[in-house]
Amino acid sequence: MVLFFHPKKHVHTHRTFMDRFMDLDIGGNILLLGASIMLFLALEFTTLGVPWSSAEIIGLLVGFGVVTILFIIWQRWKGEAALMPPRILSQRTVAAACGMAFMTYGAIINLTFFLPIWFQAILGDSAIISGVNMIPYFAVNAFFSLLAGVFVSVVGYVTPPAVIGSAIGTVGLGLLTMMTVNTTTAQWVGYEILASIGFGLSIQQCFTAVQTALDPADMAVGTAAVVAAQSLGGAIFLSVGNSVFQNQLLKASAENLLPGINIKKVIDAGAAAFRELVPANKLPIMLEVYNEALRKVFIIGIPLGALAAFISCFIEFKSVKTKTALEKKEEGATDSENSASGSIRGMEMGR
Repeated sequence: MVLFFHPKKHVHTHRTFMDRFMDLDIGGNILLLGASIMLFLALEFTTLGVPWSSAEIIGLLVGFGVVTILFIIWQRWKGEAALMPPRILSQRTVAAACGMAFMTYGAIINLTFFLPIWFQAILGDSAIISGVNMIPYFAVNAFFSLLAGVFVSVVGYVTPPAVIGSAIGTVGLGLLTMMTVNTTTAQWVGYEILASIGFGLSIQQCFTAVQTALDPADMAVGTAAVVAAQSLGGAIFLSVGNSVFQNQLLKASAENLLPGINIKKVIDAGAAAFRELVPANKLPIMLEVYNEALRKVFIIGIPLGALAAFISCFIEFKSVKTKTALEKKEEGATDSENSASGSIRGMEMGR
């Protein structure tokens, strides 16, 4: 970057530091961070045993809702100076891309975080082996991301791979919810590959769609909005998945499905070490309960993937190609006609 990237000098370099600092929309940042912190605290406290009906959780969720509304009002009032200008976010493709990114990354983060836990807890694999087991997922995902890029470059449209990929990924997530303590290697490899194929096709399309729909001056803000949406989706649904997982284990303990087992110690020990805390005669039932808790987490991804497929249908069917061969031919014909008309007018004027 230092050797080869030489950007043009920004037109506003003469402005003071304070002027540029005020352009950052500090108020919008504070409201957004405040809302996010309250939401994440509420989700985190539920994993520590605080009930959803408690005043603490309800207060945080209500605070999150109120501050989110204030953030929206603030953004509308700030207009073009807002952290996320409404003019850009309300553009159809940008809104659809942000929604798709939010749902897609919510599903993907849950899968890539909890599937290795399933390998360690249910199959008894080490952390390293569980990482090896994820190689098919990441390799296939990278390949189909590249393949989708080639498809979009040739065909010119991002909507088909976005919709079809999200649908295929949702089917793969659905199959993952069928895993049991007796699932074979061929089955889980097939399930994770199918999910990987789908999300590999769709994962980059929200970025390409935004860059296709916006003017060059707005691309940076549009791309940043998509990044924010995917980060928020991943953070929220990872917390939701962790909350569902722990609450399922605590629920099993409350229903006396695991007599004599301290479930909180099992949770604290983690997927790799909990077997040491469970007597051998109770390990089969512990594995069933653990598998059921993870299965409920995988279920979260199904509506997210389905919503990603639905929302991606609203991406404008606009080609990424700047000018097709037909357009260039038509422009060439128009130029020739204009040139001929100009010559005729010139001859008439001369007469």
